[in-house]
Amino acid sequence: MGSLGALLFLLGSLGALADVCEIPHVDSQLVERMGQHLLPWMNQISQEQLNPSIYVGLRLSSVQAGDMEAFYLHSLKLKYQQNILGCTSSDDCKTKPSMGQLALYMLALRANCEFARGHKGDRLVSQLKRFLEDEKKAIGHNHKDYPYVSYYQYGLSILALCVHQKRVHDSVVKKLLYAVEHDQHFYQGTLSVDTEAMAGLAFACLERSNLNPNLRNRITLAIRTAIGKILKTQTSKGHFGHVYSSPLALQFLMTSPMRDMELGTACLKAGAALLAILKDGGFQNVLMISTLLPVLNHKSYVDLISPDCHAPRVVLEPAMEIPSQTQSSDVIRVTLKVPSVLPPYRHVIFVPAGSSLEDVLKKAQELWGFTYGTKATLSGPYLTSVMGKEAGEREFWQLLRAPDTRLLQGIAEYTPKDGETIELRLVSW
Repeated sequence: MGSLGALLFLLGSLGALADVCEIPHVDSQLVERMGQHLLPWMNQISQEQLNPSIYVGLRLSSVQAGDMEAFYLHSLKLKYQQNILGCTSSDDCKTKPSMGQLALYMLALRANCEFARGHKGDRLVSQLKRFLEDEKKAIGHNHKDYPYVSYYQYGLSILALCVHQKRVHDSVVKKLLYAVEHDQHFYQGTLSVDTEAMAGLAFACLERSNLNPNLRNRITLAIRTAIGKILKTQTSKGHFGHVYSSPLALQFLMTSPMRDMELGTACLKAGAALLAILKDGGFQNVLMISTLLPVLNHKSYVDLISPDCHAPRVVLEPAMEIPSQTQSSDVIRVTLKVPSVLPPYRHVIFVPAGSSLEDVLKKAQELWGFTYGTKATLSGPYLTSVMGKEAGEREFWQLLRAPDTRLLQGIAEYTPKDGETIELRLVSW
């Protein structure tokens, strides 16, 4: 029996004792190693690479980056507040942060125990509320349409305003309630666990803050509904949906005061699965790490209602790099396939072992007439076009490992194995 199997067996025997959402104890050195992955990103302060989620994750964790944190927050303020306050014309507003980015920035402010107040704070709040009003109109009176961006960003924005004790109109909250009540967070028959969890976090904040008292009973029921849906997605390995959805799902489930044996056992199992991957060095994505660090400290974004900015945290030191004694010269063979263009594209690409999918695309572009476009996002480069074909409205380029396995990582994180066929498929949602 492997280490994960043994741990799950032990947790199964203790399941009867678990009736709230908790995870197994996490070794402090393991948390420090996770935090060290964020340090190089703290030094990357270009406008495109600034990521409020990094700051929030660290502030809700048991580790800190020392003076780098204060400088990083200063850089965030320069980017977000200047872009909002300097937006006086359509040309100026082209650099305006997106709805989700602005919401994350407001979480970062609250993580530093700052409220959105004064002229600057009012402008930030007003802009985020305008975003939500636009999204509400896009959804429509009959709830038949979708937000311009996503329900994930919709829930995140309500959460960000809530932790700053800023009330949004009941009609805005009702759109998110309806989406949870009527299973609108499903894609191709599968629940988007991240979206459901973010909605749940927003509702948990609203319930605790009582900002929308007329909807309190409906919010409480929606929280229970979201918990039930997420618990049903747990896989045999313990993940909620998949491994990358589990941290946010656990953040939400940890906010629940409900005492339930199924909930407690499910959280222990999910926590054990995540810890097993952590010990194997399985998490590299910066956004994933920043979402997971609060969980390892038994925190969630809802704790930003009353953040503890004086809690002791261990100062991270940069990880020591051990020089490699041998450099692998292995070359692997990857087939790149694009059936969504005419004529369909298919070529065999040879790259060094350990190359990312992005490296494969670059090599194909260099040697085999392949073209692609990306845009920078908080979770890495996002594929926007392939062979000149842009993803349109309600479309995206899906990454698959043949014959039909969806990749959960982006092009910068996924590492193909020798002999794999990677398909880029344009799909609608």
